[in-house]
Amino acid sequence: MAAAFLGMFLLGGCESEELEQRSFPLAVGVDVQGKPSMEDGKEAEPKLVVSFDFPDLAQISEKGKAVDTPMSMSLEGEDLFRVEKSYENNTNRVLDYNHIKAIVFGENLISDSKRLRSVLLAWEQQESAARNISLFVGRGTAAEILTLNEETEGSMGTYLEELLESQKDFRQKKIATLGSLINQWHNQDELLLLPALSEQGSRPAVSGYAAIKDFEYRGILTVEEAMQVFLCQGLLETFTCESGKDEVAEISDIRVLQKVEESEGVPVVTVSVKGQGRMKSGQASSAGQQYQIEQRMEKSLTAGLQGCAQKLREEYGIDIANSYVSLGGLNRDLYWDYRNQPEKYSQSARHVFEVEIDILNWE
Repeated sequence: MAAAFLGMFLLGGCESEELEQRSFPLAVGVDVQGKPSMEDGKEAEPKLVVSFDFPDLAQISEKGKAVDTPMSMSLEGEDLFRVEKSYENNTNRVLDYNHIKAIVFGENLISDSKRLRSVLLAWEQQESAARNISLFVGRGTAAEILTLNEETEGSMGTYLEELLESQKDFRQKKIATLGSLINQWHNQDELLLLPALSEQGSRPAVSGYAAIKDFEYRGILTVEEAMQVFLCQGLLETFTCESGKDEVAEISDIRVLQKVEESEGVPVVTVSVKGQGRMKSGQASSAGQQYQIEQRMEKSLTAGLQGCAQKLREEYGIDIANSYVSLGGLNRDLYWDYRNQPEKYSQSARHVFEVEIDILNWE
């Protein structure tokens, strides 16, 4: 990491004096502090608490020149602009977001759509902040997540980046980014799941997924529920399936098709899931037993998807297939019926699942 940073700075033509006047956070956490207060007889919004995670520049600066700024820092202010100005006043440096790898929003921020909108507007206006920065939610506060750096062997930003890269199940490794949440804010027509972090063994770990629907926070889904959502949207490379009889298979070569029709006045979303399975536990001694296991796998996965779809619709108002974003191409008539009404569509849609699994080998 030190070599990479030094290379970037040298290639960019930064002189040592310019480098010493800049700070390069690798991760940023944003929380809302407390509840509204009264100032001059008017209700004042809670302040933001912004936490920064910096690289250890002592390892890459000549004779340790750029080391007087700590590797982590938290500041508060009414908005991001004032926080950045406070940082400049306290350190005589300006923040440079060109190397940021991860942003963590506290759960209290994403549940406040008004404050979240203002934070996203500030990020959107930051020329140095890329849209593809990985985005997380801190279960509790973002500040608590960024302080878990004793066991992460260096920068929290780098650790979170590697955490996502280690997830091999996804077709797209970084499912949630700053840009995807900004798009959700502007369009408000789809489901977005953000990895939710909590402490496990003094390290941050993904313990669930925060659901944002129509730019409203709906709650934290379990990892299992989130994987079923990703499966229905065709976002997974692999998926683990159990039959309930100590039979476990890893499904790959996953193909997902969606179809939307109208039945009895409501949209019916048919999700077809096909894949090839490799057994991780369980065995068959004949072709007949193999067929029976495939049937049990298909029945178990179908029932699991059906139950999850019903729970998400009834408890969170979520369409597990996220089919509204493709409705214009799937069913033009229904699109005109539900145009600009994604919430009504999600509440009305019913789901049918068709699962086909071909077992390839036996271990």
